[in-house]
Amino acid sequence: NLPGEFRFINVSDSAVLQPVKPGLWFNAQMISFADLAVNDQAWKRDFKKVEDYWVGKLGAQPHMGKLFGFAESAEGEVQPFADSYTCTIFSDEQKASFDAYRQTQDPEGLFATGLGMKFLQPCVKSVEK
Repeated sequence: NLPGEFRFINVSDSAVLQPVKPGLWFNAQMISFADLAVNDQAWKRDFKKVEDYWVGKLGAQPHMGKLFGFAESAEGEVQPFADSYTCTIFSDEQKASFDAYRQTQDPEGLFATGLGMKFLQPCVKSVEK
């Protein structure tokens, strides 16, 4: 319900947990006031549609500082930060490399909490019935 924001960014190869390859990227963000939606699920379903198209059809990557990874739960509610999506952002090699470093800097796991740790989780394979 607001205009989109976009910019070009030049990504270098300078981080272990880098969600995109180095190069020139187009960054687009949808800006919205959730309170203007009919209800909480209305805007989440709309955001999921956009994300599904951008990621699935256009090969886009989510902004790690924004809402992303919208998925429908077994109860039919759409929520962001789905484990099934968050675990796919980084490769197993990136996760292992970062976790090894993290353990040297935070051996007690004091900072190993929240969404950040979801990025390091292995993806759980779904069982076909």
